[in-house]
Amino acid sequence: MFKLPDSIKSQIGKYGDAVRDFISGATSWARFTGVRVPWGNYSHRGGKLFMSRIRVAGGTLTPLQLRALAHCSKEYGNASLHLTTRQDVQIHEVRAEDIIKIHEYLADYDLSSRGGGGNTIRNITVCALAGVCKDEIFDVRPDAVALTERLIAEDDSYTLPRKLKMAFSGCDIDCAGCRVNDAGFIASTKDAASGYRVWAGGGMGAHSAKGAVLEEFVPAEDAGYVAEAVKSVFYKRGDRRNKHRNRLRFLIQDIGFDTFRKYYADEIKALKVARTVDNLRNAGFASASAEGPSRGSDAEDGDDYRDFLEFNTVGQKQEGFVAVKLRIPRGDIDAAFAEKIAALAESFGDATELRVSQNQNLYITNVRKDDVHKLFVGLKDALKTSPENAPYDFLYPDTLLDITACKGAATCNLGLLNSPALARELEMTLKSFRPMEHIFKGINIKINGCPNACARHPLGLVSFHGMVRRIENRPAPFYKLLVGGGVAEGKVSFARDTGILIPARNMPAFLKEFLSALAQKFSDGDAAAAVVGKYAAGIAGDIAPKHTRVPSYGEDRNFYVDWGRDDEFSLEGTGPGECGAGILDMIESDLIDAKIALDNASAAYSVDEIKKAVFYSARALLVVKGADPETAAEAFADFSKHFVDAGISPSRYGELKFFYDALSGETSSDDKKAGDAAARRAADVASAREFLTHINELYKSMDSSFDFPAAYRRANSK
Repeated sequence: MFKLPDSIKSQIGKYGDAVRDFISGATSWARFTGVRVPWGNYSHRGGKLFMSRIRVAGGTLTPLQLRALAHCSKEYGNASLHLTTRQDVQIHEVRAEDIIKIHEYLADYDLSSRGGGGNTIRNITVCALAGVCKDEIFDVRPDAVALTERLIAEDDSYTLPRKLKMAFSGCDIDCAGCRVNDAGFIASTKDAASGYRVWAGGGMGAHSAKGAVLEEFVPAEDAGYVAEAVKSVFYKRGDRRNKHRNRLRFLIQDIGFDTFRKYYADEIKALKVARTVDNLRNAGFASASAEGPSRGSDAEDGDDYRDFLEFNTVGQKQEGFVAVKLRIPRGDIDAAFAEKIAALAESFGDATELRVSQNQNLYITNVRKDDVHKLFVGLKDALKTSPENAPYDFLYPDTLLDITACKGAATCNLGLLNSPALARELEMTLKSFRPMEHIFKGINIKINGCPNACARHPLGLVSFHGMVRRIENRPAPFYKLLVGGGVAEGKVSFARDTGILIPARNMPAFLKEFLSALAQKFSDGDAAAAVVGKYAAGIAGDIAPKHTRVPSYGEDRNFYVDWGRDDEFSLEGTGPGECGAGILDMIESDLIDAKIALDNASAAYSVDEIKKAVFYSARALLVVKGADPETAAEAFADFSKHFVDAGISPSRYGELKFFYDALSGETSSDDKKAGDAAARRAADVASAREFLTHINELYKSMDSSFDFPAAYRRANSK
């Protein structure tokens, strides 16, 4: 299992200081954003509450860890956990003063949100059935977890040009989506040796791309070298300034894959000479064992239990054991229900594990076949006491009813539409398709509240993403239809944009008619992907006209109200996304604060304001050098080391501490002395402004790798 690095635990205290500085008003919102987002803490719409995105390494949790997450959600959040498509767990509606309490509590359970956001190494995804799947070549979790432990302990993993996503799959079916990650490792063998075929340059979003093969085969023990080399190329050559083209796939597009492979080979060579990636920890996991008493045996329990056996259970490669998939509608699980699942899992033996899937579901692995009925009864009893869940909501994972949905406008600053509320409404409509086996078992639906891909809509057979259109000068919520996406053995297909926009209010009626017509195209043995690829766009085009009309506001106000809301639809609350928050935000925050302080000092002389301006100016660019000083003395020493000694800034700025300490607001009744004091005060402001101007000029000269021209190297050396 994953072990949280000591270096992360030791940084929690300093992060707590930053949180308290923000609460007290000593730190601006912009700077706090740059600090907290790489710690996995995002703001909710409105900026009054926050979200903690906890990394679940290898997608695997112990029952004790799930209980700890539920506890934090009940104590510090909204008593609900959200499972994400990157196998993270989010706690929502967290107050600023409770952010650090979650970090402190979860550290004792080897859980953390460090690296859950910003320009960092995001959670490394893994097949949800790794270690128990009958098709896998070998269990990839130990490598993924050991790599996670290494990467999140490295400082440069938090100052990347943009986020970097990796994945591990146990076979070419590629459940983890390696081909659509920045770097993907698919298990393989060569001459009886275990290893990986490596892909690079994939990703999803407004400009999705499939990766290309970087390595046909590397031994498993070299996976760390490969990951570090990919990260190093991106770190050194990625574009940090252009936020619209600073993902790894854009770097590869700009320089060409052959050039990228050359840079990568150079990094591999250097790493192997230094041997800095040797000895990754052997992260062990529990294994199924036939030892111990069984809790029960299969028994007849009506259609629900028969459906549970058909849809929710998967035989493991370990004889006599099954994995049980629990559908978690929209990825939202009541904390009390999560606690009961943890207790149930514990009752079936020490080897029982919990997995978070990329379809936002929860799996229980290493369950004896004889215990399946007892587990089913326990789950039913647990749900009966959970008011937010209808009975048997855990049935039918990976079916038409199992809609993947991001949080959308419910919490996200970028979310346009309330995608979870629409998903809830569609689930009621889709229950009627249970008798239609081809549709119910073969079609998956993914819904995103905006064109970004948090719900992985580019990979949905039937997908929608939110859009806004003005009707009679009023904003109205719409969804765009895409069809034909998916990951299959050796193949990735991105969903095709049909160009069809459906008013959000008409989505249930449209989808029902669309799927009913699609069902007529199936014959026995037809693959759903083939049928969708051949007929879906045409069917949608034929029926769309009757569903695309939007009546006037006076005729039907509901078309101007989003699902899950009573008020009229608007874009109020949307704002800049925080996923890429980090270094640039922190720099710009300090530059703004320095200017404000100087303007205040110019209007009414203040030593304190000038000192603030000089401190903020000196600190602004130090973040790109890995320094985050807390005091003026530390800032001046770091600036002298990283900028003056390096020849980036002139030597006179090596004396900042003397200027700072000499600042005085003394006055005199003597006219001559008073005149001298006024001139000195004016000179103080001018000197501080000159320094801020120099820092601004350096910021403009900073290249995409955060390097600066050493214009003063020769002069400073004399």
